[in-house]
Amino acid sequence: MGLLLEQEVHLVKDVETMSDFELKHSPCIEIEELASGRLAKVSIGLKGIVHPQSDEHLIEWIRVIVGEDLVGEVTFGGLDVPVAEYEIAAEGVIVAQASCNLHGVWQSIWV
Repeated sequence: MGLLLEQEVHLVKDVETMSDFELKHSPCIEIEELASGRLAKVSIGLKGIVHPQSDEHLIEWIRVIVGEDLVGEVTFGGLDVPVAEYEIAAEGVIVAQASCNLHGVWQSIWV
């Protein structure tokens, strides 16, 4: 689990009472079953609360980890929409992490 512990990550403590701040930073994981495995779509922002994307404040990257394996990482600029898709052949828990340049790394888990 070294990849998950390289830096401090923020986790939502209570998904039922998330603040707008938590909603716009937490990665949203959507899974689609495919014949070859699973397609994981990760976007930032829940319940219509969108994270701003500008040169001054942005989601810098999204990464997806299955088990201890990094499946992929996408970096973004200030004009990019922070959405990433990964085809995952491996079984197991999916962890999505997203880095905000001002508010750190946020993590969600799909079991």
